[in-house]
Amino acid sequence: MMQQRIVIVGGGAAGLALASKLGRKFGNNPLVDISLIDKNTVHIWKPKLHEVAVGVIDQSIEGVQYRDHGLKNGYRYVRGEIAQCDPQTKSIQLAPVSNDEGEEIIAARHIEYDTLVLALGGVSNSFNTPGAEKHCIFLDSLDSANLFHHKLMDALLQLNETQDQLGIGIVGAGATGVELAAELHHVIESVKEYGYQNISKDHLDINLIEASNKILPQLPEQVSARAQTVLSKLGVKLHLGVQVKEVTKEGFVTATGDVIKANIKVWAAGVKGPKVFENFTQLPVTPRNQIDVDECMRVKGIADIYALGDCAQLILPSGKPVPPRAQAAAQMADRLYANLCLKMKSQPEKPFEYKDYGSLVSLSRFSAVGNLMGNLRSGDFFVEGHVARLMYISLYQRHLASLYGWFSASVYRVAQKLLRWQRPKLKLH
Repeated sequence: MMQQRIVIVGGGAAGLALASKLGRKFGNNPLVDISLIDKNTVHIWKPKLHEVAVGVIDQSIEGVQYRDHGLKNGYRYVRGEIAQCDPQTKSIQLAPVSNDEGEEIIAARHIEYDTLVLALGGVSNSFNTPGAEKHCIFLDSLDSANLFHHKLMDALLQLNETQDQLGIGIVGAGATGVELAAELHHVIESVKEYGYQNISKDHLDINLIEASNKILPQLPEQVSARAQTVLSKLGVKLHLGVQVKEVTKEGFVTATGDVIKANIKVWAAGVKGPKVFENFTQLPVTPRNQIDVDECMRVKGIADIYALGDCAQLILPSGKPVPPRAQAAAQMADRLYANLCLKMKSQPEKPFEYKDYGSLVSLSRFSAVGNLMGNLRSGDFFVEGHVARLMYISLYQRHLASLYGWFSASVYRVAQKLLRWQRPKLKLH
């Protein structure tokens, strides 16, 4: 019997969870080879990128090292970035790998597969707004989170000397934009402990810009209203029903011609598939750069290729696509893991069923707001404050459990807490 080669491209919430589950089940089976490809060496749970950006978590503590994790969980990590996919030869091409000086250290490679899983996640959608790509940070990757952090540290250092105004503009009042705005105010209060005595929240000018008439437009009105109240109390300036038509070095030019000034500009509006999918001419790619898949996450019209998470478009029986949420990615990984196990037994695969458990949004480190879907009665119910914050933290624990198993995840979480106890509250470098 020939070895089955399962290649997973993308080590985000969906791809890494899938590789972990398959590795723990088949890692000791010589007839199954599982490899995970990602251009980064470290995994950070995407809902925590805003915390990396402001420095309240350190990737050296919170990050999962792919190579070490793969060794302990039965899969093989390959560093690389997919450049092309050829379903005819059942192979993918990886782009060359370069060092920090731009020198090529690994040439382009071809990797053959028996089963290919595309889990590259999604990126922010600029909707072709002029100047957005040039002037904005798209907070959708670890690199972009680190770039924001570097810019923020430089700005705070300068601000402590000048006592001028630091303007930060965020386009998109979804979960990422709201959480980033709230966390920034927590950071401004905390930096005083580390010698930034001349900085106060009065020096911080945060503008949150949203085309809809409310923040968190995808969530229930009560959740949106409560989050809006909290942000207003923090001093965040909300620009609702405002469309950005251009981004310049000075700030955001709105449809009415007004300019919202900002030193640091963030784009966190909309989701689309990765740009590389434009090159995948043999796959069904949607106008939003997502891969069109059926109810079992199989790429339509192509054998032995699957796509899941934000990079996939799966239309539910309701006629709506699976929403771009971490809980959806986790559920898709669970279903695809079960389906691949069924496939190896030559049994029929089962369709994906999305269950909406509600949404939680962090409002800095000590509070959260959200809605949970009720199981014992119809409808949902509203939660906020410390209870909601604990629930928000539990979501991360569930993610860790998908990577390590529940017992190891609990040990890992305790170890993280102990390390952070002796480390600075903020990453200041």
